[in-house]
Amino acid sequence: MPQNQKKSIWIISFLFIAFIIGMMFLGIKFTANHTAVAPENSNIIGGGFQLISPAGSIVNDGIFRGKWMLMYFGATRCPHNQCRKDLIKMGEIINHLENKASQLVPIFISFDSNYDTPSRLMLSMKTYNDKIIALTGGELALRDISILYHVSIKKAPINSDISLVEPYDQFILMDPEGKYRTSIQTGTETHRIVETLESIIH
Repeated sequence: MPQNQKKSIWIISFLFIAFIIGMMFLGIKFTANHTAVAPENSNIIGGGFQLISPAGSIVNDGIFRGKWMLMYFGATRCPHNQCRKDLIKMGEIINHLENKASQLVPIFISFDSNYDTPSRLMLSMKTYNDKIIALTGGELALRDISILYHVSIKKAPINSDISLVEPYDQFILMDPEGKYRTSIQTGTETHRIVETLESIIH
């Protein structure tokens, strides 16, 4: 092979390797400096759903249009009775809203459909405010709504046979058009939650 041709091949190979190394360096630098930023559009939380009521009927999100939705995700049995405490608080919130309560629908979605069958859900909800609408669904339906509303489904093992659903620690408020408005920590004092809702609901 002529000397000039060998030299050309060597130069091309060197430039190619330099190009690859340079791209790798830029990629590492970009990754190190890049910070993920949540989209400004808050409507990424929320979406359509189709679940089952305690009466066994199919309920979709469309029937709540025109009303604010205060949503809570958990189960009728949770570690440390947290779901019970949160559902009692949800009922108290509705009672304290007074006139504005008619503009809001409190919705409880159980992620423990194996235990919270429609009949058991109906029985359990009798101990809470009767304005709370309880819903559950099959595994796929619950998985879909957990993704849409950014709510993770976590279970805490009690023993080898039983795992209890850990409730989501926020109430999610959706506006009358089904768009996300805000989230409120369930541990917030009842009167402060009521004040927040009264300032938003018109």
